[in-house]
Amino acid sequence: MADLIESDPTVILVEDAVSALGVSVRTLQRLAIKYVGLSPSAMIRRRRLQEAAQLIREQPDADLATAATELGYAHHGHLTREFRSVLGSTPSRYRGGVGRDHPDA
Repeated sequence: MADLIESDPTVILVEDAVSALGVSVRTLQRLAIKYVGLSPSAMIRRRRLQEAAQLIREQPDADLATAATELGYAHHGHLTREFRSVLGSTPSRYRGGVGRDHPDA
């Protein structure tokens, strides 16, 4: 379960993981909390944000609106809100800090 969610970029919604694993939403939630300590949606959110941060580090000139769409976000604003709420910075500011004193550099 954790391997699927953490490594499969096509798993964007909890329902995607449920379908791939052949379990109910409730079973997936129970297993995730028991063995990982996070909900499936939190695991998916974390992986998507890690992918976004990696993309920004590796391709600092990438168009963020296109990147947001490719990573499964509804639009650039959705990515920006998630990024800010978890990482405390917008993708644009994160991009500007990479390579200098940024904690993820």
